[in-house]
Amino acid sequence: MPEDSRIPERYWVCVDMFDGGLPYQLLCESVSGLVNGAFQEGRSDVAVWLDVNSDSYNRARAFLGREVGRQTAFELCFNEYGPFDGAPVQVKDLFSGGYVLCDVASNPESSVVASVAAHVFQAVIVDVSLEERFIEAGYTMRYDARRKTTRDAWEEFRDACRNDALVLMPVNTAELRNFSICHHLFVLNLCRERDSVEGGMNSGLMDEVLAWLQPDSPVLGWEGGPFGEDEFVGKISRYGHLMLAADWSYNHSLTSAGARERQSKSLAPVIHPRTIDYHLKKNFISFVLTDGDNYQWVMGDGFEKDFYALPSRHDVQMSYTLGAQALAELSPDRYSYLVNLCGDDNTLMETFGGGYFYADTYAQKTSRRAASLAVIAARTGVHMRQHRIKVLQLIAWRALSQEAMEAYQAFVDANDQLEGIVVIQYSPYTGGDGEIRWCTNSQGYDIPVITARYALWKGLPTSVGGGNPKEVSDKMKEREPSGAASFSLCSVHAWSDFAGNRSSDAAASCLEQLPDRFQAVSAQELIWRVRMAYRPEQTRKYLSTIQ
Repeated sequence: MPEDSRIPERYWVCVDMFDGGLPYQLLCESVSGLVNGAFQEGRSDVAVWLDVNSDSYNRARAFLGREVGRQTAFELCFNEYGPFDGAPVQVKDLFSGGYVLCDVASNPESSVVASVAAHVFQAVIVDVSLEERFIEAGYTMRYDARRKTTRDAWEEFRDACRNDALVLMPVNTAELRNFSICHHLFVLNLCRERDSVEGGMNSGLMDEVLAWLQPDSPVLGWEGGPFGEDEFVGKISRYGHLMLAADWSYNHSLTSAGARERQSKSLAPVIHPRTIDYHLKKNFISFVLTDGDNYQWVMGDGFEKDFYALPSRHDVQMSYTLGAQALAELSPDRYSYLVNLCGDDNTLMETFGGGYFYADTYAQKTSRRAASLAVIAARTGVHMRQHRIKVLQLIAWRALSQEAMEAYQAFVDANDQLEGIVVIQYSPYTGGDGEIRWCTNSQGYDIPVITARYALWKGLPTSVGGGNPKEVSDKMKEREPSGAASFSLCSVHAWSDFAGNRSSDAAASCLEQLPDRFQAVSAQELIWRVRMAYRPEQTRKYLSTIQ
């Protein structure tokens, strides 16, 4: 991720961001992006935090210095503040004192163009509905984006943008502009009209932009429309980049301030493999919550309240996917909070390796696939070892393809402390049907790659192991052998609600309908049981070498 190395000792809070509609939110985001950019470049000693009225975000900013005031974006733009260490400060003195004009009602893409022009001209984003106030305050228009398209922005401003990260967001949104402006990033929209393809798509432009990005770069945001996420994630993956679902997230340039020096010392909870009773013969099931790579969801208050910290997580030894690399970079305090909240009987796993991509299609449209896989595998290995994360979750377009196996092997090659890999297929998640494949690490140990066999997913056909808790439990009773040990993974779809039961509550409902021959275990324990069952000599040898 682009780095914010300085931590502010003082900061303003920009308030009422969601109360004035899109024009006001764009103004807030641009003020924050410009001021925080000036702070990072040493032109200011004060930053701007966007007030999102969230407990989780407030915890994530606790490391910042002193809050010096709460102002609207208009007050920040028009008034003087201070003095702090010298003369009074006027925010517009930190940039050009100008504005970029857009018209979100008549031309939705004009706000995307303005988001790029804002950092090029060091000017706040002002919609036509607000322009008069800025003219009266002495601001000057630096660029007129009212009739411009995203293609125009690309042709005019690409050379003024960094190409080590990208923001992908729908038109008529303001999120992530703080981050894009602070770091001089290009902003791209796929649909030219919000959630619709009727007005055309920037598919060809997206190809150009993705080819222009440096290899293995993060793409932050999301898109919406009458198509699946593979429409854009698939393309990003094939060009060798990492999608991060961060569309409704905020204050990245401050939550990440000083992240490299503030890297969390929290270690993920793990079980010691020598404490497992390997003589026990059961139908072992591991329940894994999906979508932890979704940064904006993980940053929200509801994540731990409604999904992550439910009491039932201990009953089913729930395992959690988490986009740990991105979270530790963008909000180390949030990362530490979630790691410390995780139970000792729950497995926390790194999800996808820095962002969302398909392991088997990654960098296929380039000549550097092997090198790119090695890069993201090395990054992931370093992070997992640093934070004691032992299990990796990956997603593939075709989970058992040769290309997928090449990717799994790359991650195993890069991390000799990796204990196992959990794999879901894009559609359906159970496309691997529970098959187990093996990759050999640098020490000669075989590492299991376990595909999902079941999915608690509302409306998913039972023919592919999906459905509600009763349907899935019936399928498990039918498929898992009685009187012999078996080892299966069940994905728990984060967005499926079963009569009020989600996450570990849904898993507990499924488990309650299974006979005693079934036992829920964490993903880490399931991996060790698989290793002992299928590679007993290797596993005993390894266990004899550890304390």
